[in-house]
This record gives sequence, structure tokens and C-alpha cells, in this order.
Amino acid sequence: MTQLAHIAIGESKYDDRLWKLLEETGLEADDFEGLDYFSLLPFFVLAGASVRSNVHLHDDHSHFESVTVEIDPALEEAFFGVLPDLLDQLVDEDED
Repeated sequence: MTQLAHIAIGESKYDDRLWKLLEETGLEADDFEGLDYFSLLPFFVLAGASVRSNVHLHDDHSHFESVTVEIDPALEEAFFGVLPDLLDQLVDEDED
């Protein structure tokens, strides 16, 4: 699997190609508690990526630490081909 992003509060690391694509959309990066582009996770999944969460357990409760977005290398080009079309739908909604 190829890592496309590792998203943690105040410390996100994105694949350069994905970050550039996201910046070009004009969508707000910091839209959820300091987690860059976190609200776009469903769109990453629709485009073919997998999401793995890292949660730290404390007895009877837990807290979120990070999310890793990965993709099978065979699907990577298709992901980058589909994702802009999916995100365009969000930009069109914002303009209405």
C-alpha cells in the first residue's frame, strides 16, 4: 500500500501530489479541529483509498490519534483521475 496521507491534530503529512490537488480545489484545509482536509475522507474512499484509524485506549475510553490514508499502487492513477471530479461537486455546492 502507498501512503497518501497521515492526518493527526496539528500534524498532517500528505503526499505532495495529493496536497497540490487539494490546494487547487480552493476548499478549506482546516475544516475540522486542526485535521487538514479531514472532512474529505469519504471522498478519498470513494476514489479508491483505504482509511485506517489509530485510536489510543485508556481503560473504558479512547481518544483519536491519527488517520492514515492508503491506496493499492495499482489504483493510484485511477484515484488521482477520479478524485478531482468528486471534489468538484463540493466546489459547485459552495458556489450555489
